[in-house]
Amino acid sequence: MIFLFEGALRSIPFNTILALLLTLDLLHNKAPPQLMIWILFIILNSIIRWIFCHYVIKKHVYMTPKMLAIFVLLTFFMGAIWGSCYLLMLHHISILQEFIIILVLGGMSAGAIASLSVYLPAYYAYILPMFLPVITYNYLTFELDRAMLATMFLLFVLMLVTSARINNLLLNRVFRLSREKQVLIDDLHQLSITDSLTGLYNRRYFESILKTEWGVAQRNHYPFVLISIDVDNFKLINDNLGHPYGDHFLIFISELLKSSFRRSNDFICRIGGDEFSVILVNQSLQESLAICDLFNNKFHQNKPQEEAIMEQITLSMGIAWIKSNYSLQIEKLITCADEALYQAKNKGKNQVEVIGLD
Repeated sequence: MIFLFEGALRSIPFNTILALLLTLDLLHNKAPPQLMIWILFIILNSIIRWIFCHYVIKKHVYMTPKMLAIFVLLTFFMGAIWGSCYLLMLHHISILQEFIIILVLGGMSAGAIASLSVYLPAYYAYILPMFLPVITYNYLTFELDRAMLATMFLLFVLMLVTSARINNLLLNRVFRLSREKQVLIDDLHQLSITDSLTGLYNRRYFESILKTEWGVAQRNHYPFVLISIDVDNFKLINDNLGHPYGDHFLIFISELLKSSFRRSNDFICRIGGDEFSVILVNQSLQESLAICDLFNNKFHQNKPQEEAIMEQITLSMGIAWIKSNYSLQIEKLITCADEALYQAKNKGKNQVEVIGLD
């Protein structure tokens, strides 16, 4: 619905300029002084609508019924002001000026289809008070020529309403297709960065977000922690219990990771196989070690115990911790985390090793 208010903002200057040009033409042809009151109402309404539309867009309240009702009311007043011009000037101007006013009204109403037909009540509120005085007056003269003119205007209004409805249907279809397209794009993007088995971020996203978060840490001088996690002896599960069991076990680990590293800016990724990485920004080494210890305890308390080989399934973790060495290259950061993991494996597995890069 923002399109409605943006369209109104674009049309208000043209609306005002056209009213000023019409006023100058009528004054040049000896129009009465009350025309100045009419143009003041046009300008006042335009200013109010301009401020209102800016407010609605800025505050993102364009979908509320109250704001839409106010918009329709202001639009109705604008249409009524335009329609009153015909009645105010009719007895003081020539036939030529009368047709100029009628031509302006026709152009304004046709042009408004582009900006107002997205919300039909607003368009109806604009054109009906604009043309009702013209149609009513010409019928009430009880003159054949005037009655024919009124009938033509009535048909013109019906044509405008039909065109607005068609345009409304087309716009709604375009908006619907655009939303569906965006949903598909978002879904595809999510699929491209998500590991299909565990629902964690995948390696592709890990490489991207690692650069981004490292850049944030460099700019703000935050401590930075990269954790590499590997399941010790995971091959025993696949060899003895089968790959489906192994898949379920990886899902189990991913759920434990999500319940342990819970900050909104903690990024948990499955790098491949039984290897995971966690990115922690602006977190001290002590806090990071405490969370790793919590995760490891959860793992040992909750891992399946029905199979004997599960006693050999443990976790090794390597931590690369950067406190102030912000000139470090991203590749070196990954290498340090891998080296720390390798040290944990070499020292007997089931432990955490840290490499600090001050």
